[in-house]
Amino acid sequence: MRGRTRGQTTFDFAVGTGVFLLAVLFVVTYAPTMFDPFTSGTGTKLIVADRAATTLSGDVLATSTAAPGTLALGCVAELFDESVDGATCSATADFDDLDGLLSLGGRHAEVTIHELGNPISTPASPGWATGDLQRETDDSTPTDAAVATRTISIDSHRYRLTVRVW
Repeated sequence: MRGRTRGQTTFDFAVGTGVFLLAVLFVVTYAPTMFDPFTSGTGTKLIVADRAATTLSGDVLATSTAAPGTLALGCVAELFDESVDGATCSATADFDDLDGLLSLGGRHAEVTIHELGNPISTPASPGWATGDLQRETDDSTPTDAAVATRTISIDSHRYRLTVRVW
């Protein structure tokens, strides 16, 4: 008997089409968010601030890459235009070009070292420094700044390194 052996072709087609449309809707809805870190906006500022803080605390100012967070006194002094007798910096970075050093890509930034309990508005001024440990790329007013912090040690004293990018 060769009757109807086709089954539920219409129902199978409807389910398959529904699943396909749901998949297309999902891709159209969520695919643009995959590229958010690469577009301009607050997200990129946060990435740049985090990268800059890591570069300073783990590489450029660090006594060695094996001891991130332990900063060389000579390098910190050179970054903030200070002079400390007997302190040298083995880094080959150009501390005069803060934009290039931190790969800011034209953004504005502020690097501050402050005591652990103090806010960023109160930069540290240790005995070896003639001024505050704060440096900006320019005198622009911060708007919608992204902030990244690291706990660091300079000459056996604990501080906080804060990088703000706007």
